[in-house]
Amino acid sequence: MLDRSRAPQTPRTDAAAVARHGPRRPRTPLASLQAGAGNRAVAALLQRAADAPALEDTALAERRRRAELAAAAAERRRQGEATAAGEGPGTPEEATAAEDHGRDAETALTERRRRAELAAEAAERRHRPAEADTGQERQERQERQERQGRRALRGLSGAGEKLRDINAKVSRLFGTSKADRAKKAVDPPDTVATRVNAPTEGGVRTHGQGTSNAGLVEASAIQGQVGTGINVVTDSLGLFNDLRALKAGYGGRAGTGPDSHKSRKDWKGKRLGVAQNSGMVVGDVSGMANAAVRNAGDLGGAPALGITTGGAGVFYSTLIAVREAAAVWRTYHKNRALKEVVEALPAGAPVEAARLQDVLDRLGRAQERLERVRALPPRRLYGLAAAREAEVAKYGQQVAVLTEHLRADLADVGRYARHKQHTKLGKRVTNLGGNTVRAAGGGLAIAAVAGAVSGPAAPAVAGTAAALLLGNAVYKGVRAGGNRYVEARHPDRFARPTRAQEETGAAEPGAPAAGVGRGDAVLEFFKVTKSVQQGERRHMAQKLYALAAGPAVHVGKNVPDDVRVSARALLKVLKAGPSQHSRTEEEWEASLNDPAEQSAWEKEIFNQLSSA
Repeated sequence: MLDRSRAPQTPRTDAAAVARHGPRRPRTPLASLQAGAGNRAVAALLQRAADAPALEDTALAERRRRAELAAAAAERRRQGEATAAGEGPGTPEEATAAEDHGRDAETALTERRRRAELAAEAAERRHRPAEADTGQERQERQERQERQGRRALRGLSGAGEKLRDINAKVSRLFGTSKADRAKKAVDPPDTVATRVNAPTEGGVRTHGQGTSNAGLVEASAIQGQVGTGINVVTDSLGLFNDLRALKAGYGGRAGTGPDSHKSRKDWKGKRLGVAQNSGMVVGDVSGMANAAVRNAGDLGGAPALGITTGGAGVFYSTLIAVREAAAVWRTYHKNRALKEVVEALPAGAPVEAARLQDVLDRLGRAQERLERVRALPPRRLYGLAAAREAEVAKYGQQVAVLTEHLRADLADVGRYARHKQHTKLGKRVTNLGGNTVRAAGGGLAIAAVAGAVSGPAAPAVAGTAAALLLGNAVYKGVRAGGNRYVEARHPDRFARPTRAQEETGAAEPGAPAAGVGRGDAVLEFFKVTKSVQQGERRHMAQKLYALAAGPAVHVGKNVPDDVRVSARALLKVLKAGPSQHSRTEEEWEASLNDPAEQSAWEKEIFNQLSSA
């Protein structure tokens, strides 16, 4: 009974609750979880989509969705209120709950689909700009890499240009003649320092040490430091010049022709020259340092520096002596071969003092006239046979006289070549003796530092070596000064005997300049840095080339064949033959017959006539 009285109250209570709070929604845990998960996923997608450029479209879609949801909620509330007021047919609680559950499930499913579509659209809009941005970034990155590559290439190009500039500067430095002139300028004081100052300083120091005279030892230290300072400059310049010649010889060692001979000689010989001058520089530096130690108060010097100086002296003096011994042997055999060739030359004497080019031109005219007279038909000389014979004899005599003149010139060149070889042999022998004695003096200096010898033995040996080497230096200096004096005072004495390569069409060879006065010529004598432009050796070289050149060369077209053969034999003995130029006999003769190589051949013969 209690239960029946309460049963009808339940619908009213539910209706009151519905009226008061709206329709009750059943709790569905699975649907709620799904809806919550979907909401979080959509919120995350929307958050990522917020960074995309289509943010306005997404916000508009979201506002529309919320408006639709609000309208649906308002519609459900109106329906609930109408049901509570009795406007609609009453429904059981189960039907209402099932209907609400189905509607909520359908709404949630629709909402999830809509949110998924919105998220997909937002992701697509986000990816499209991202892909565009990625392509643009890729292009910008490529452009940036290209710019960096171009900058790197420009940097490499700039570095290459700098290296080329440095190489060009080094080439100009190694190819300049300033070092030669500088060495020539320092050679006279260096000769005094090496051949006079050094042995004197050694003798004074030995005497001061033997007599315990500190003043003499200090004075010799100052004297030695000054002298070795000059030696360092000169030997360093000599080392630089040898390196320059070695570089040039390396570059031209594989060439052919007259220009290549000197390159091969330098490549073979200057390596020993570099070693020799390196030893000299080491000895000079150690000697100057030892003199500085004495000047600082230690009058005995540093034994290690003394041994280094003596050892360097032994090294380079021995090396020079070996080189001089080989040069003496070669010069001796070359002089013997020259003697045979010169004695085999046809005897001849010039009938008049004339320039070689004038003789060649006159000889050419005489030969042309002689051939023209001989070629005349006999009928044109009817009744004039005696006159024809007289003309033939006349021009034949002229050709013979002028040919004798050429033979005399060739013999003169041969005698000059032998004279240069005699001079060379004398200088080489003197250098050999001087450096042999100097090597012995270096050994005595080492022994003196070690205390094995004492007294004036070492300075006496050094003085003997200096005297021998000083004689050569004085001779070379006086000879060079005399050549400068003659060139300035009497420029016509050794003027060019033939036309130069650039004077092919000239009627006469270039006239020599007028000579200067005696005083100016004496000044030229002392200009040690100046080279002789047209001296006796160059004059003889130009003569010999003219007599050995082929008929295609304008200076050699009128030379008789027998004179040309003799001149070329002389060239071979002077080491200017085919083997020295890496050519066959035919190529060598063709080179002598090439007008474009006149200057190169004259320079080559000039070098081979040297007595150095």
